[in-house]
Amino acid sequence: MEPVTFLVVGLSVGAASALTWNLYHARNALQNVSDRTIVLSESQGAHAKQTTDALVLLQKKIDHYDDLLGALRATHPTVDFGMRAHQAIASLESGIVSASMVQNAIDAVYSSIPLQRVDIDLSPMQAQMTSRLLSVLDQNGLTMATLGLDGRQALQVGLCSLYLQNLNWAESAFGVAHQALPGNEVVLQGLEKVALLKADDVLRLHWLEAQLRIDPDNPDLLRTHAHILVQQGDENAEKDVRRLEALGLDTPADRSLLAGLRHRAGSSNEAIDAIEQALAEDNKKPDYWLQYAQLLHEAEESERALEAVDSCLNLDRQIGEAWALRAILLSVKQGREKEALKAATHAVALDCGGAQLIVLKADLLAESGDVMAAETSLEKAIEKHPMDAELRSTVASRRLAEGRIEVAQALLDGTPPNIDHPELHIVEGRLHLARADRRRDGTGETDQLLLGSAIQSFEAALQLNRELGVAWLGLARTQRLMKRLDEASESLTRAKRLLGDTDSSCSIEGALLAIDLDDIHAATRYIDAAEIQGSGPTIAYVRGNIAIKSGNAERAIAMYTETLNERPKHIRARLNRISCYLGLDQAVEAKDDANILLSLAPELAVAVFAKADAQSRLGEWEEAKEGFLAVLEQAPHHHMALTKLGACFLALDRPERAEGPINEALRLAPDHGDAWHQRGMLYLSWGKYEAALSDFEAAIRADGNNLDARVQAAAIHHASKNIEQASAAWRGVLALEPDHPLARQRLQDCEQHLATL
Repeated sequence: MEPVTFLVVGLSVGAASALTWNLYHARNALQNVSDRTIVLSESQGAHAKQTTDALVLLQKKIDHYDDLLGALRATHPTVDFGMRAHQAIASLESGIVSASMVQNAIDAVYSSIPLQRVDIDLSPMQAQMTSRLLSVLDQNGLTMATLGLDGRQALQVGLCSLYLQNLNWAESAFGVAHQALPGNEVVLQGLEKVALLKADDVLRLHWLEAQLRIDPDNPDLLRTHAHILVQQGDENAEKDVRRLEALGLDTPADRSLLAGLRHRAGSSNEAIDAIEQALAEDNKKPDYWLQYAQLLHEAEESERALEAVDSCLNLDRQIGEAWALRAILLSVKQGREKEALKAATHAVALDCGGAQLIVLKADLLAESGDVMAAETSLEKAIEKHPMDAELRSTVASRRLAEGRIEVAQALLDGTPPNIDHPELHIVEGRLHLARADRRRDGTGETDQLLLGSAIQSFEAALQLNRELGVAWLGLARTQRLMKRLDEASESLTRAKRLLGDTDSSCSIEGALLAIDLDDIHAATRYIDAAEIQGSGPTIAYVRGNIAIKSGNAERAIAMYTETLNERPKHIRARLNRISCYLGLDQAVEAKDDANILLSLAPELAVAVFAKADAQSRLGEWEEAKEGFLAVLEQAPHHHMALTKLGACFLALDRPERAEGPINEALRLAPDHGDAWHQRGMLYLSWGKYEAALSDFEAAIRADGNNLDARVQAAAIHHASKNIEQASAAWRGVLALEPDHPLARQRLQDCEQHLATL
């Protein structure tokens, strides 16, 4: 073999051997790696299982703790509140602030705050969370104006801020709440307390008055309000104490405060001494003389007051108040009416004295005989001073007293829309009462509707001024007319406290209320007191009512006549006199009075009824029928008019027309004895004696004093030969009228018949 070939073969064998060797070692190495991988994989699998088992166990523990925490939050609201609030505030403190995050924080912190009272108690945790939240809001430049909270949330923020005495946040929050919840008592109390803590008496007075508008009789508010006014030197503090006095809630401390107010104003004697010293030093100042005259007038030293006011006018004749005082002083002096008129004219020309002098001037003109000038002066004054509510109400009251209802109404209707004065509401209430007097139908039901408007007017006056005694008096009268006697008694007590014991109108109303309460002795005491306190036609009217209640119709007529002589347009006096005339069967007098009454009040249905009743007693059946029909057009439920209409049809020989009205009357008033009597007469006209007897007996059960029903029942028994029943029935007639001739004769016949048996 050639050396070259040998060399090539040797190299090939060597290379193959080396490759085989390397492959062998590589396979072994790979096998070792594979074995180690298998071992490592088995080891990792075992470790992973241990880890998984540990994680499962840990999750179970976490779930258990979550359950415990959930139970703790559910059973301990403070814990839940703390966690929610902390999480919400922490999210804001992280530096990222959004509207939703702020709203979430506010809900978390304030949602559990109660809204029932201003003095809340926060737990330490609530106080801490509130403080943290307010700090975060301040740091981010957020205010109540930018938060956009509703009224409830704003109130909660205000209450918590007030608790922390963070007055800026509290005032701002309560302000937002006040806009959203106007009239909320807690909000107003919060605003008042903020003003108190800020020592701002003016602002506190404002919020106190806002609370008093909602709760005007709250004694604590009234006392606080009075003390602030005293500190400010405001004389209106007496008004609050007077209200407490009217409520019957004044204490010794309140009365002491009232005494201090009057002492601060100075007694009249001390004031007079002081002005006299001033005049001794300088008697050339008209203001001193005017003040001196006013003090003397208050002290009821009219002659000296007149001398002082003349001294004032000698120095300056353009002082309107001096002319006004001179007019007042001279108006009560006999023979000096012309001087008084001249002074009043000067005062009015200088726009002094107000409504009092305008009315005084008109009265003096009327006394001088120039009634047209008096009317014209009042009309011009109202045109010149359209905003003067006192003048308008005074003139309207006078027109109403004169019976000029439409004129008074026109004055009220002409009131500018931006005027709201308690006196105007009082006149409006009196107008409603006057209209109720002129539109009554006698049933009482319509009266309730008419009087309801008067109640609203008097209550409107009291909303503006709860110290108006005349408003309480008007309310008491209206409540009495509506038969709300307990309420009337309370209102009258309030009026007496405000008007004083010397006011005759309160005594008169007390007498009328006592009559309605069937207390004649109390009514007599009240009217006796009223006569001592003053005089007037109303006193005689009330005495007439007392006489009616006592069963003395003749005295009642005399009293009503005295009233009508002084006040011919007194509606109720004339109406009551008609009732007395009818009770005494004086139909002619009743008819005459009814005609006069209808000339004053054409819509007064009760007067139409009274006239028709009188006409039926005079045998004027056709006219009476028309009257009852007119009443029923206005008041279809008037059972007495229905009954008497049936009686008219019977008298006109039209019994078929009588049955309907009488049956309707019995449906409306099953206890109305006269309706049973009239239906008995109807059945009697038809020859249905048993039905007639049954109705007559029903009439007697409803009204034992129904003499006609007793006579008819007795006559039916007598005609039916029921001697024993007839005898008893005739005795019943004689029990009511011992001299009844027919009953005596029939009873004698019955006794003779029984004697022969």
